[in-house]
Parts: sequence; C-alpha cells; structure tokens
Amino acid sequence: MSNHLDRLFLHHALSLAARGLGRTMPNPSVGCVLVKDGAVLAATRTADGGRPHAETQALAMAGDAARGSTAYVTLEPCAHHGQTPPCAEALIAAGVARVLIGCMDSDPRVSGRGVAMLEAAGITVEKMLLPEAAALNRGFFRRIAQGLPHVACKLATSLDGLMTDATGASQWITGAVARAHGNGLRAKYDAILTGIGTVLTDDPAMTSRAPNPSHAHLIRVVADRQLRLPLHSKLVKSANQQPVWVITSAESVELAASHATELREAGVKFLVVENGEAGRIPPPLRGRLGGGRDGTQALPTEILLHAESLPHSAPLQPSPYGGGGAPSTTADASLSPEVILRALAAEGITRLLIEAGPALSTAFLAANTVETLHWYRAPILLGNAGKAAVGVLDSTLPDAARLTLAEKRALGGDVYERYESNACSPV
Repeated sequence: MSNHLDRLFLHHALSLAARGLGRTMPNPSVGCVLVKDGAVLAATRTADGGRPHAETQALAMAGDAARGSTAYVTLEPCAHHGQTPPCAEALIAAGVARVLIGCMDSDPRVSGRGVAMLEAAGITVEKMLLPEAAALNRGFFRRIAQGLPHVACKLATSLDGLMTDATGASQWITGAVARAHGNGLRAKYDAILTGIGTVLTDDPAMTSRAPNPSHAHLIRVVADRQLRLPLHSKLVKSANQQPVWVITSAESVELAASHATELREAGVKFLVVENGEAGRIPPPLRGRLGGGRDGTQALPTEILLHAESLPHSAPLQPSPYGGGGAPSTTADASLSPEVILRALAAEGITRLLIEAGPALSTAFLAANTVETLHWYRAPILLGNAGKAAVGVLDSTLPDAARLTLAEKRALGGDVYERYESNACSPV
C-alpha cells in the first residue's frame, strides 16, 4: 500500500481518537482502522470509560475478515495484562498481517513491548510517528512522566486583557459564538477546575453545553481551601447527575464538619489535602498511579492526601510566563497548583481545563504548569478600572518566554487564539 494511503488511513484513526478526548481517563484515547485490499473493515476508538480498547473493538467489528488486514493504530498496542488481555495478543490471534503505529507508548509496561510481541509473531510492524499522534495523548504521557495532567487555561477578556468592567461585571465580555466555542472546549477534557471565588461570584454550572451536551463524564473541580462551597450552588445541586469534586484542607473539613457532611450527602466528593508529616497514599489511589491503560474505580466520598506523599516524578521547572517558578499566589500552600495537580493525577485525570478568576489562573501560570492557553478576546477596551485576567508574574523581557501561536480564528465579532508553551510541552 502506498505511503499516501497509509497516511490517509492513519489520519482517519487520529480523527477517531480525537473524539474520545475527555472520555477515556485514565486511559489514552486510541483510534484503530482495519483495512484490507484498500477497503475499511472497521474504524473505531477507545470506548468511553477507557474500555474496551480500540483494537479489540475493531477486531470484533471485522470478525474473520480481519485475517490478513492492516491495522492502523494511533498508539502502540498494549502488551500487558490489566483488566483486559493485551491488544497485541488480540491482533496476533486475529491474524492481522501488518500494524502501522502513529506513536510509541511511554508507559513502562508497554514501551516497545507491544511492537516486540507483534514482530515475534511474524506481523509486519511499521512506525509512522506523527507529532499530532503524540500530542493527542500528551496528558496521558505527562501523567506517566511527571505525575501531572495536561493543563490548559481558558481566558475571556477585552482587548486590553481585562475580565471584568469597573463594576465587576463579566457577563458577558465575549459574544454568543465565542461562548459556545468555549463551552465546547470542555468536552475535550477530563475535568474543569475553578476556584471558590468564581463559584461564589458567578454560580457557574460548569457543564459542557456545546457541541456535546451529553458529556456527563466531565468532572467539575473546585479549589476551596476553607470549604465555603454553598449547598444552594448549581454545582452542588447537580452533583448527583455530574461529578463534583472539592479540593480542600483537612483543617477546614474538621472545622466545618456539619457542612462537609451535607456536601457529601448531596453527592460532592472530597480530595482532602493534609500537610505535616509525610504519609502514604491510600491503596485506592496507589492502585491507579501507574498511569497505564487501567480502569478507574469509583471515587470514595473522601480521599485523604498528604501533600508530601503525592506522586512526584519530576520537579517543576521555572515558569516560561515569568515569575521564575514563584510560589503560588493562593492563600495556602496546601492548595498550591502542584499539590492540586498531583492530587488530580492520582485520581486518573489526564487532561485539565482551568476556568477561574485571576488569582487561581495566575498561580498556575506562575508555577509553570500550564501548557495550553485558550484566549478569547472581545473587541472592546475596559481600561484599568476593571480586573485583569492575569495578575503579577514578575516577568522581565529577557526571561519571559514567547509562546507559540498554534491557532487563531474569528468567532463572530471576537477572536480566539490558542497558544502552546514549548517549555512545558512533553511532546
């Protein structure tokens, strides 16, 4: 088969895998296309929830016709026994003749083993390693390598970078088209994070309303050190329909015990960070830290995390946005960006979208944790009486890295820009 057709079928697999982003945590979203004699036998992606895997689904769809076919897969087939047998074994058993891979898997349990298993069985394996295939599962890879999810931050501002006017109003700076696009972004992430200040001010629902309103997997997370999340908030009222997690301190849970009980009864899940002596991560967490293609378990009502014992594979680097890796601007180091991210990664989160006020957004930027910026700009000027979307970063021209503009488009009267931080990106 020609290289042109190989690339065409692999890109088809990539487009399928992209549809699973935000739906397969902690597993990667993988696309698989089975082709024989130039005809597509089956095309699918990893199922919602992370299982079944793409390869096993495609093989089941193709049946006996899979024998002698070529499998185009966006990620190296797994080679380890988890809750399901290895996909490499399934491809061998089905009699697939050739496998073309778009990206190698950095999971230590797979990394090269899938290819070796296929080749040992006489299957022709070819690698067409594409940057877009690696970028597709950057959160999966970052969680394995650093114990952190892929982090994106969304901002909506005036031309002069303000998110509120002089009265404090922010609804709405951007128009309906831009807001719909922004809501659609949420469908590509495992979780969306905001701060308690935003909840108290705006009472957001934080759901994915467009273009995929059925994304019930989206986990809504609130950083709330003092446990002030109101029972009457939209988040709490809908917690039994769509997950709501609150990250708070052990001290606040103790001081607000009755409120904590009411939140639990409403369906809110707790990630409680406790400083002090280093402790151990409870077994339900530790069992999911491997980062590989495993299934998740239901999150208990409360998880106690010691900040010092959260997974820490690599130190955070100085911030490309400025601040030199400065400490968080949040009020309590127990809820620093790094602690929040490692707690979420421990629970299987691979892709996180931050939609917050300037304090929390700036803290994550200054801590060098944000890889992608989604910026919506309205064609208005609000002046310095409003609130800036990004606070003090202590940037200087010599050490402030320039981000890469990866995408730009007009949305109604507004402009959307996506920036990538080369200093942060693992791919």
